Amino acid sequence: MAESRLGSSSRHLFIDVYRTAVILLMLEGHTFRTLLTSDARGTWLFQIHEFVHGLSAPAFLFGSGLTFVISTRRRWKEYHRWGTPLARRVNRLLLIALLGYAIHLPYFSIRKIIIDGSGADYLQLFQCDVLHCIGIGLLLLHGLVFFFRTESRFYGMVLSTIVLVCFLTPLVWDINFLEYLPVPLAQWCNGMHGSPFPLFPYVGFLFAGVVVSWEFLEAVDMHREKRFMLWLLFIGVGVMFTGIVLDLFPISLYPHYSYWYTSPNYFLVRTGLLLMLTSGVWYATHRFNQDQTSATLLGRESLFVYVLHLVVLYGSVVNPSLNLQAVIGPSCGILGAAGFFLLLTLTMFVAAFVWHHLKKRHLTVLRLIQLGGSAAFLYYFFTNDF
Repeated sequence: MAESRLGSSSRHLFIDVYRTAVILLMLEGHTFRTLLTSDARGTWLFQIHEFVHGLSAPAFLFGSGLTFVISTRRRWKEYHRWGTPLARRVNRLLLIALLGYAIHLPYFSIRKIIIDGSGADYLQLFQCDVLHCIGIGLLLLHGLVFFFRTESRFYGMVLSTIVLVCFLTPLVWDINFLEYLPVPLAQWCNGMHGSPFPLFPYVGFLFAGVVVSWEFLEAVDMHREKRFMLWLLFIGVGVMFTGIVLDLFPISLYPHYSYWYTSPNYFLVRTGLLLMLTSGVWYATHRFNQDQTSATLLGRESLFVYVLHLVVLYGSVVNPSLNLQAVIGPSCGILGAAGFFLLLTLTMFVAAFVWHHLKKRHLTVLRLIQLGGSAAFLYYFFTNDF
């Protein structure tokens, strides 16, 4: 998502609208989960909410796949060899992954982490989150571009990876990778030790976005976008119902099976819903074609908003006690949580507007802010003794 510079093309505007919708869904879900009382979270209505909110992380990753193809195809041949364009892209993706680790730091001191860090602290530090899935997943895609230089081979490998990830996830989650791999690599593979969004199955949603974006660009070249999106809607319905029907069969292919975490059928259901959502957003955007509106701002700055809202809601080593979870906690009813959701959304919108304005009009100032903030963070991180 951080890589996308879609410009003002109305054909690609729907991606920013899609990402805005996903960001709003994520803000709402995280706010309600954090602030609702236990009684409110015990109702059937909240269970429906959890099912809907369970789509936000896959949708976020799916959106990253959508933008990958658009930003990569323009420099397809340049990414076949090591050079400045590929080096810049790799550096950015590594920074996204490192940002994910920074959010999960157990202490604001490398000395304390090394000397006093427990096994639980290291599992927390190296857990695989959405940012890691984006960074690592897009690096894997660039590896496929680098080694499989023809579009057909790249496309075939992406499709094969989606199928493998979907159906191998239950088996991968049965393996204790800490017995065979270092903690950082083990945490990538499954959620056995606390990774909320490991590569299995979540990188599959990112790769699915790549497939949809690739087919969409082919449809654009043939001026068949509307027909493609109609077929995407039908395929989404078919994939969703396939996942539902397969789960009704009394036969299981796996020794251990968890529907909500590892099920290939649930993967199909969520993928089908994402295809339907993409098609619906395209039709809505096409009907109300208004480029460069406030409706796309959160989508255009989705990575910034994602990181900022996590810090505001859950805190970090910089603000461990000054965040909504610590200050308010699960003490709100539905109306109270809705009010905080609106307040958080407004705050994110203002912050995204300022960030976007600096990026477009005062890039030097933005770079100074980034460098200054990073330097201060690293200085305290490497000099603190606590």
